[in-house]
Amino acid sequence: MPTAVVTGSGRGIGRAVAVRFAREGWNVVINAKRGREEAEETLRLVRGSGGDGVVALADVATREGCRNVITTVVERFGGLDVLVNNAGLGLYSLFLAADDRLIEKQHEVTLRSVIYCSQEAARVMKEGSIVNVASIAGIKPSVGLSIYSAAKAAVINLTQALAVELASRIRVNAVAPGVVKTKMGDSLLNLIGVGEEEFAKRYTLLERIVAPEDVAEVVWMLVKIPTITGQVVVVDSGQLLLG
Repeated sequence: MPTAVVTGSGRGIGRAVAVRFAREGWNVVINAKRGREEAEETLRLVRGSGGDGVVALADVATREGCRNVITTVVERFGGLDVLVNNAGLGLYSLFLAADDRLIEKQHEVTLRSVIYCSQEAARVMKEGSIVNVASIAGIKPSVGLSIYSAAKAAVINLTQALAVELASRIRVNAVAPGVVKTKMGDSLLNLIGVGEEEFAKRYTLLERIVAPEDVAEVVWMLVKIPTITGQVVVVDSGQLLLG
């Protein structure tokens, strides 16, 4: 069976992506920095959906963590077909209030993890696909998310650069969600003081919040269609168009 690594898959978008691959009978390496119970729940859902998998607890914001995850997949399943760089962190701060620790942490988790894991994966993949989870914030920044937006914009640019450099054997694409119904999304709604229904009506064309499964479906599409590379697919219910 083909094998995918999904970073940050203990919950939210990562969990939905892992389950989507499992529905196709794939092996899935489930990654989380901590929170074994959440990761084990994702593994249970993966196995219940027709796939198999293993949990790899590691901090993918570090080179060592990414190397450990990729080593796990090779040792357990013999190779790697797809890497989904989903691990991310959304830290809210006005620009002048952002201290060194916030800046470093945001870039470690959101950007460096993509660089490190993509390097480690590309070294062992004979051919396959990398999908990066970016954000519409990387296309159009918002107040209070300048550092996050900068990191996600870098992910988008990196996606296109890798699509060119790795084109002989690896396709590289990205998905850019708007606000998604996840723990991170709920935190953002609480921060701006609106409920899910109000946000959907005021800030999206389709008047609905994006579900993690919507993002997962686009990730699967990018993996399965062999002629797509270097693209960024927005999944935001029309949020970006409303500004």
